[in-house]
Amino acid sequence: MESARVFAALMLRRRHRAFPWVAGAVGLLLAASAGFLVWEVRAVQSNLAAAQVATDRLQTEMARHRQPSAEVLGDIRKHTAAARSAASSPVWSVAENLPLMGPPLRSARGLSVAADEMATGVLPEAVRLHQMLASGQIVYHGRVDLRRLSAATDLLGNVHRRLTGIETGLNGLPGSTVVGRLDMARQRLSGRVARLSDSVSEAEATTRLLVPLLGASEPRSYFLAFQNNAEARGTGGLVGTFGILTADRGRITLHDFASDDTLPRTTTPVANFGPAFDRRYGAAESTQGLANSNLSAHFPYAAQIWVGLWQRHTGQRLDGAIATDPVALARVLKATGPVRLPDGKQLTAENTVELTESTLYASHSNIERKRFLVQVAQSVAAALLRHDHDSMALLHALRQNAEDGRLRVWSRDASTESALEEAGLAGGIPERTGPFAYLVVNNSAGNKMDYYLRRSLTYELGPCEGGTRSSVVRVKLTNTAPAAGLPALVALRSDDPRRSHPPGSTSIWLSLYASSGARFTGGTLDGRRLLLSSTEERGHPVLGTQVELLPGQTREVDVRLLEPASDLAPVVPSQPLARPQTTKVRIQPCGK
Repeated sequence: MESARVFAALMLRRRHRAFPWVAGAVGLLLAASAGFLVWEVRAVQSNLAAAQVATDRLQTEMARHRQPSAEVLGDIRKHTAAARSAASSPVWSVAENLPLMGPPLRSARGLSVAADEMATGVLPEAVRLHQMLASGQIVYHGRVDLRRLSAATDLLGNVHRRLTGIETGLNGLPGSTVVGRLDMARQRLSGRVARLSDSVSEAEATTRLLVPLLGASEPRSYFLAFQNNAEARGTGGLVGTFGILTADRGRITLHDFASDDTLPRTTTPVANFGPAFDRRYGAAESTQGLANSNLSAHFPYAAQIWVGLWQRHTGQRLDGAIATDPVALARVLKATGPVRLPDGKQLTAENTVELTESTLYASHSNIERKRFLVQVAQSVAAALLRHDHDSMALLHALRQNAEDGRLRVWSRDASTESALEEAGLAGGIPERTGPFAYLVVNNSAGNKMDYYLRRSLTYELGPCEGGTRSSVVRVKLTNTAPAAGLPALVALRSDDPRRSHPPGSTSIWLSLYASSGARFTGGTLDGRRLLLSSTEERGHPVLGTQVELLPGQTREVDVRLLEPASDLAPVVPSQPLARPQTTKVRIQPCGK
């Protein structure tokens, strides 16, 4: 027993002497771990910064339509892999479980994983797609290679799936950490990935849709309308020129180009859209002639009227309709390069809009102008089908035109039309609930003054109370035309030819499509009380009035509404006219 007590005392004294050594070793280990962690954090930060610089370089190369450098792509992969490796060490994993350090370290690791997956899964596919499009092998000799187009569609699908996975991972990271810069970086990356994912999804839907539209299984023919938005109509502008586009297994032909006066009015309607449409547009005989065929902003209505007029005139049953305008043609010319017209003039991205919507009226008679516009349509169509343009730049121009309503397509086939809606090409007025404000103007004077029209819309949504909210839509219209020097055809007033009007004045039929279920509570024109007509279209109340505009004049129409309470995001479409609309939305969110 005594020996046992002596042994215990001896061990205790040794333990006491060893404790400082153990504590020192633990402290040294912790210090080394902390130092190693700091080094890893810096490695993650520096490698992600270097990857961002290389990514910007790659994007610049692709934006300039250059062959993306394999070296740059390799640099991106090297840096993202190094960042991901540094954020996956055992020390980092242990530190992620600590109370204060855990959230920022988990977020930093998630960012490095997302960056590496972008570098290994998304960017290589994007480069492959760029090479495929930039090679000029998808569109050549008037034919679209549907096999290559399908391959591009599959690539877009792969990219979208990878982006969806990355977006899910980013959304699972801590919503807030103690490091503001880290939170901001996560939010920026999440936003970029979400926007890119949406764009890729739309592009995939569009390219997938092109295969049947271009006659993969059977020939398809479409009415091709060129809208002149110097004379505003609901879908953009008066149809001044048109043609027929036929697609057969990817081969595209454009024929039967003509001006609007070659398609005669009919004595009876060529389409029936129901009593609500007739109440709004029946007096203008919208379903009987080209001039007023697109007063409604709902593109499928106009498209069905166009194919109906063509069938009544020729007996040919078309499969659908396509519409575009001079602004869209200018973007196409930016991708294809200038075209030379039969009279020797050069049509460029810079002069197309002004030439076709303004200066042409001073240099040509009405008959000459119509003939010239047909030549413009034919020349641009021929340029579009050349084999020597940049397919990437062309697809970008077409996508941009689709996004702002300058490229619209309608199909007689219901499933194809549904796909067009999904791809954002259908141009329909949505039958939806929630905040909605759509300013639509139609030229009432029969002139070409809308080249000079500027529009702005401010949508102010008040707080929700008792299931409703008070809102105000403020519309400003400005006539920027000169008071003298305008050609007679531009400045005429066929709406009121017996009266004398100031040169450069015009008349606008203003329509505001409001939220479904909204109630009009008052309106003013330039601060004075205004009564507005009220009709309905596609479930939306439509409030309208005539507005007279003198040269240089700005007029403001304020519309007060009582809308159903909704926490849905406001939808504010913009009518595609010669000049873009300025839009502002101010909203006080609805509480749950």
